[in-house]
Amino acid sequence: MATQAWAQSTEPQRVEITGTADPYQPPPSSAATKTDTPILLTPQSLQVVPRAVLNDQKALTLTDAVRNVAGVGADFGFNGSAQPLLILRGFQTTSMTASGNMSGMSSYYINGVKVQGVPLNMANVDAVEVVKGPASVLYGRSEPGGLVNVVPKALTAAPRLGLEQTVGQYDLSRTVLEGGGALNADKTVLGRAALSYDTSNSNRDFVENTLGAFSGTVAWVPGVDSRVALTVDHSAQKYRNDFGIPADGDRPANLPRSRQYNNSPDLSSFTSDSVLVDAQTRLASNWTLKGRLVSMRAKTHEVDVWPYRENYGLSGDTCDNTNGLTQLCRYYFYVRPQGRLTLDQATVDLVGDLQLAGLQHKLLAEVDSYSTRKTGDLYFTQVTSVDVYSPVVGTAPPLDTSAPIPVDDHSKWTSLTLQDQIAFGSGWHGVFALRHDITDALFSLTPGTPSNKQSFTTPRIGAVWEFMPNQSLYAQYQDSVAANNGRDPNGVALAAERARQVEVGWKQTALDGRLNTTVAVYDLVKRNRAYFFPDGSVTTIGAARSRGIEVDAIGQVSAQLAMIGSFTLLDAKVTQDPVYQGTRLANAAPRAGSLWGRWMFDEQWAAGAGVFFQGQREGDNANSFQLPGYGRVDAMASYAFRTGAGKGSVQFNLKNVFDKVYYSGSHPLVRDWIQPGAPRTASLTLRLDY
Repeated sequence: MATQAWAQSTEPQRVEITGTADPYQPPPSSAATKTDTPILLTPQSLQVVPRAVLNDQKALTLTDAVRNVAGVGADFGFNGSAQPLLILRGFQTTSMTASGNMSGMSSYYINGVKVQGVPLNMANVDAVEVVKGPASVLYGRSEPGGLVNVVPKALTAAPRLGLEQTVGQYDLSRTVLEGGGALNADKTVLGRAALSYDTSNSNRDFVENTLGAFSGTVAWVPGVDSRVALTVDHSAQKYRNDFGIPADGDRPANLPRSRQYNNSPDLSSFTSDSVLVDAQTRLASNWTLKGRLVSMRAKTHEVDVWPYRENYGLSGDTCDNTNGLTQLCRYYFYVRPQGRLTLDQATVDLVGDLQLAGLQHKLLAEVDSYSTRKTGDLYFTQVTSVDVYSPVVGTAPPLDTSAPIPVDDHSKWTSLTLQDQIAFGSGWHGVFALRHDITDALFSLTPGTPSNKQSFTTPRIGAVWEFMPNQSLYAQYQDSVAANNGRDPNGVALAAERARQVEVGWKQTALDGRLNTTVAVYDLVKRNRAYFFPDGSVTTIGAARSRGIEVDAIGQVSAQLAMIGSFTLLDAKVTQDPVYQGTRLANAAPRAGSLWGRWMFDEQWAAGAGVFFQGQREGDNANSFQLPGYGRVDAMASYAFRTGAGKGSVQFNLKNVFDKVYYSGSHPLVRDWIQPGAPRTASLTLRLDY
């Protein structure tokens, strides 16, 4: 019989992730509804990459994790490998419209909190959730392709102690020490702490990246109805960014795999401290009140040397590409050597279940206040150019701080969300939601510029039909909003970037809930898209459309075989623009996919392999060059053993087995920042758990 209420679905229960032998089973997720709704009954494509997959693939970055999900790719990043720029359904997760200097633009969510320009410690990640399509009705200002939410490892009452050490080529090293459990006899106070240190160089010239992180949580859990938790996090990253290589003609320049032109004499850095307090209590048998306070303070030191073929003539340097690509000019491009970043958020949720007019309702009411601000002067100076094909980079001069550029860079909004999930009976379910946002945002290099104040009301309507046990069809319409930060060349506040999406799909859980499959078809249009003038100013007059089919599957097919796979057909193009109309969106491959499997030979030995492929993609907004398609193969082998009262494992990973030359992404605004993929890279991991 079809499910009659949300909570009665046969959605599989969470399996705790502890090692390489863990099943490929996505844990329950509330990311698409902010309520305890089974994925099968969620009218939106929601994919979860569990810790077991991250362990087996040795996913050291967020880009490594999301490549398992259909419709997700990566753009050129500006702050080292720990801060990627992601692309969902053809759209970046960070708007390029008047969003300030491009450094520090990576955007994703940690436990439901939106962060931007913050390095991610993958050692403390339990799962990565990907909500496809617009999500601003629940999360506020966000790009329409979707969002990526990182779920930290959870508290447990059982005592835990873990040690992990990974070493590999190019000075790769990751050390993880974590532990936790009940802190008192009646197990009402739980704690967990994790400490990690990652360091890696690269096959690329001058590139470095280190990330140290600490996370600690203490929770009071007096019973099943109440919980209060305090979490503190600290991270410290140092890096010299990899700006990739330029295009020459319609393809990436034919250069050695090591070639890179950023040799800044100083490493950039990001140091952050955050405090999270979250609490919940059951007010009655069917009503729960949840609250959250988040505060983050960070210091940034952005001093990379940016290679760029255009000569702004600021230094008298003879950088001339009029007769073809020969040189790259280089700049401290709006760098912020003494920056500060603050983030504050307060959220209150009231969730309840009730019978009304003979129907079962799950209600959500949320009040949310969110604000971020960046301070610190910017600097724009030109330094010595470099020959593209025979570079002699020498020693880059230190940053000249004699001409600071003051900046006002802030964003805040206050929001109210109302959502009603209704079980109509006979397997039918509906979702109806409205969000009202009041926003105040600005990025301006002109002191005294008034901020851009706007308000929006956005709807979401969805339906799910569980037409037979463990299978459902769904449809959804949703609006999306991303409030702009700036003003046009005449000082007029930019119109908000808006979007709307229609999505239909099919979901199934098979093999007694062990195999989960989603097929989604969607049509997504983003309006008021940015147009950039040659002088760097911007207005919002364009539109782009993304249409596609996505297939995602993950599961434990048998006791021996686990798999995760994806496939995407994507048509993403500009539909309105004074210059680029009809062009395809950059970094949006018409065909892409992945397939990874792990085979357990016995209780000790396991091996896995997979392929990740992308078709040919356009490299920039003008479609002036293309990134060739590629297929990359990865593999792993592991051995598990007992060690006294604990257990351990040794795992060998080989990425890019056949040493394929490929390009993972490029920046859509220029022809000079194409990211080469890493060559064949080996690593070895020892893990001990007690």
